[in-house]
Amino acid sequence: MKKKRFWYPLINLKNRFLFGSYGKDVYIEPGVVINRPRFVHVGNHVRIKRNTSINLHPQDKHSIQGLLFIGDHVIISEGCFISACNHLVIEENVGISPHVMIIDNSRKPGDIRRPSKEQEVQVGYVHIGADSWIAYGACILPNVTIGKHCIIGALSVVTRDIPDYSVAMGAPAKVIKRFDFEKQLWVKVKDEENLVE
Repeated sequence: MKKKRFWYPLINLKNRFLFGSYGKDVYIEPGVVINRPRFVHVGNHVRIKRNTSINLHPQDKHSIQGLLFIGDHVIISEGCFISACNHLVIEENVGISPHVMIIDNSRKPGDIRRPSKEQEVQVGYVHIGADSWIAYGACILPNVTIGKHCIIGALSVVTRDIPDYSVAMGAPAKVIKRFDFEKQLWVKVKDEENLVE
């Protein structure tokens, strides 16, 4: 009878020093790909699930500055894609569902005689506030700040800032609810309020 095989954390004491910084109780499952981990700063009690891809492409090849900052108690579920060329921050207690894409860069249109893959890369930033939840299959595009304690609906495409204590969904994502501290409950947001932002 074959012995059962147990999976151990991908990043152990020997190779944790490949990272920019690395907290306690971090578990990165088999199948996770992180290129250039020296640009990643990971907090405590972080979980990164299988088949997640984290790509880091510093603009300056000689740079030693961090590109991706993951706070304490962050969970990144399976099959996510994260790409950072400039600055991408995920604050503490953020939950990221499976198959979410978060990017701080994209190709911009240019010379039509060259293939799209050779066009110039436009870089920005992404900042996800503490205690937020990003639901299944959402896409967070460059130059976006998601506030504290926000919920981004499944399959949403976030193209602009989302204020603190908001629920946003759709493509492009719109705020549909906000927490009213006076009433102490979540209230619906009218469409006109989205146009003002």
